Amino acid sequence: MGGIKPHGKGIQVTFYWNGDRFRPTLKISPTPANIKYATRLKGEIERAISLGNYTLDNYAAHFPTSRIARAAPEKQQRQTFRQIAVLWMAASSHLANGTRIKYQQALDFWLNRIGDEPIENIQYSTIAALANSQGWGAKNRNNMLIPLRGVLETAFLDGVIDSSPADRIKNAKVQKEPPDPLTAEEVDAVLNHMQKYDPQIVNVIEFAFFTGMRPSEIIALRWGDIDYIRRLARVQRARTFGMEHATKTFTVRDVELNSRAQSALARQKQHTFLKDGYVFENPVTGEAYSEERPLRRAYWNPTLKALGMRERNFYQTRHTYATLNLMAGANPMWVATQLGHANMQMLLKVYAKWIDGADKSNERGKIDEMFSIATKTPLKGASIK
Repeated sequence: MGGIKPHGKGIQVTFYWNGDRFRPTLKISPTPANIKYATRLKGEIERAISLGNYTLDNYAAHFPTSRIARAAPEKQQRQTFRQIAVLWMAASSHLANGTRIKYQQALDFWLNRIGDEPIENIQYSTIAALANSQGWGAKNRNNMLIPLRGVLETAFLDGVIDSSPADRIKNAKVQKEPPDPLTAEEVDAVLNHMQKYDPQIVNVIEFAFFTGMRPSEIIALRWGDIDYIRRLARVQRARTFGMEHATKTFTVRDVELNSRAQSALARQKQHTFLKDGYVFENPVTGEAYSEERPLRRAYWNPTLKALGMRERNFYQTRHTYATLNLMAGANPMWVATQLGHANMQMLLKVYAKWIDGADKSNERGKIDEMFSIATKTPLKGASIK
């Protein structure tokens, strides 16, 4: 693996510096996520060496348990933000792969700025200035602070620092974006426009619109999950960043397949059924989707733009399914079950406007029907004085 290999309970990193070979070991479990971290670290070290910027201080910071680090002066043995970050990421190995990747991406920002700072020297003013000067949106700012808080909290719990300066940085208030579903007419327009693409694209998008499954659940669906007799699709896994994991709610559910969803599956059969694997695959690569971004970037976004529709994320297919069912008068509890909500609370919170609209529509229908009966025999000679 290019100078990276498991070594006992750690990961050995091999590189050359000043004509000598160095083979220090990172004291972290050799999990796939940690091996990726070690590979990135090796790249950083070799870039610094090529620029002539690598020092014993850097070495001690990267490999604090190594012989060289232990023999270094006391100032070099002070634990840095980078060292604690390695420990925090190792402690986060139980999280979903996608979550770890996002944490590492956010952590890279802090490592590039305060990575080699002794952890006890990091002050509130420093990190607050960094967090507040990047022009991040509220949600992104909050997400970027998660790994920062995690590293500093780890240092606090390990007794390296007396308190975490990140505790004083408050999260920004985030206004949750409401659903922005498509209308039935817009759904038809999207599917008609996508006829220009490979037939498999129309199939997966139509299936998304008429099952309400999350994009990550759809690309993880296998033919063995389809119950043709009861017309159900069992949702028991999701797929992000090329890794399969449990669903968002960590529960298995059965989604009832309506005629439109069944039609999409029937057309898809000719493409992937005999492979006895994933229902939907990328027609460009002939492989299963590792994530939903190829669908969004190559087909979803260009279609909305071509049709002059406002920009929406691909997740709106799920909201579209929910709102179309609710406006058609479907039982809200049934819709909640289809979506995988544990109870009605989430459905009522997210889709209250559409439930209320459906109720009002039903009541207006009753009133209109009553008025139509009442006005079949108009009054004669009636006038307003």
